[in-house]
Amino acid sequence: MTPRAEHVISVLVADDDQDQRLLVEAILRETEAQRHSVTLAADGIEALRALREQVFDVAILDLAMPALDGLEVFEAVGGDPHRPQVIFLSGQGTVATATRAMKMGAYDFLEKPVDADRLVTLVWKAAQAREVIARSERLGAAARREASEVSIITEDPGMRESLRLLARVADSGVSVLVRGESGTGKELIARELHRLSGRANEPLVALNCAAVSEALAESELFGHEKGAFTGAATKKVGLVELADGGTLFLDEIGDLAKTLQAKFLRVLESKRFRRVGGLKEFPTNFRLVSATNQPLKELVAEDAFREDLLYRINAIEIELPPLRDRKGDIPILVSHFVKEFRPTEADLWHVEPSAMEQLVNYPWPGNVRELRNVIERVALLARDQTVRAVDLGASLGTSGVAATVSDTVGTDGAPGTPGLPSLNLDDLERQAIEQALQQTGWHQGRAAELLGISPRTLHRKIRAYDLERPRD
Repeated sequence: MTPRAEHVISVLVADDDQDQRLLVEAILRETEAQRHSVTLAADGIEALRALREQVFDVAILDLAMPALDGLEVFEAVGGDPHRPQVIFLSGQGTVATATRAMKMGAYDFLEKPVDADRLVTLVWKAAQAREVIARSERLGAAARREASEVSIITEDPGMRESLRLLARVADSGVSVLVRGESGTGKELIARELHRLSGRANEPLVALNCAAVSEALAESELFGHEKGAFTGAATKKVGLVELADGGTLFLDEIGDLAKTLQAKFLRVLESKRFRRVGGLKEFPTNFRLVSATNQPLKELVAEDAFREDLLYRINAIEIELPPLRDRKGDIPILVSHFVKEFRPTEADLWHVEPSAMEQLVNYPWPGNVRELRNVIERVALLARDQTVRAVDLGASLGTSGVAATVSDTVGTDGAPGTPGLPSLNLDDLERQAIEQALQQTGWHQGRAAELLGISPRTLHRKIRAYDLERPRD
């Protein structure tokens, strides 16, 4: 038999016959064809405990053991996504028992006395089968969670420089931090990094840290065992498990709770994790891409973000410019979104110059996401296939800052009185926050949703701008 890969196959051998346990262990340890790590269990209870505390590629289970037999052990771990491939072993096997075992999902069945070559071959094939099944399950789960194509459209020099940096580091495997305002396309960058990497055929899974509570974020990241907390009726596979071999994208990582930051840092350092409520450690190997619209160094100074975690996640930083700084992209983005929302008649649509002027000069606090929403609304409500300035009024007027050049600049080039009260970004942000709070009756959860930021971020900005709820 020719030597196989250097991967060490972890094997659990459970048999109440000590001589048989030691014989199987000796065969696996002494073969030159493949390296094995062997754990022994003297009965079904020991075997079940080992399966719940460790991860094995293959389990060799004796059918007749005291307390729990091999079939009962197999049934007990049947719902575990990390379950090993099982080979049943018995000195008193029958065709009926073998058939039952195979129907339950066993990989194969061996009778004693064990043939050494057949045992080694079966163990290797079973380990290969487990890897194929596990990879298929990860890809399937990731596909169900995330299914969209990468689409980065730009002619802006600054954005193109960011994309060139992306291309240089995509296949390196280093952690990447994408910085930019909400709506600038940080998730698209993460998808492009994944697509261009050597992990492109593995899962890309994502979590918006600002959109989930601390308790839910822990379960989403690490998964949980059945009964880990009230409502945990079934076992759940977490994102660090689904991302094994692929890419994990954490959006708005600045909103990750401080306690979770410490736990996640440990995963990055050890490449192992535990599900919530579990004791078993699982290996994981993912490429981390993080994104934020917050100044993480300032959060470190405020003791709201761990400095050691920041150093772990920002080996490479990619900065995305806001849409107001890449106005040349607005016409091509408008055309792209018209094609998205009116695919059969996009060539017939026309944007009047005054409407395009208004689009180009609007400050876009919500960036590309906001532009996409505006074009979607216009494409649905326009009276015909022409986009006029009047069609944009309701869409751009809600923020109170829409204006064309003629509105904001006088004939002498000086700022005019109508239109934009200020082009200062802090002023615009403060106005947007004030208007969102007014529209929602100071309901911070709904206001944060309108603004596209987390409630925690909104609360911090309310304090920073010293905003107060009006008295009735």
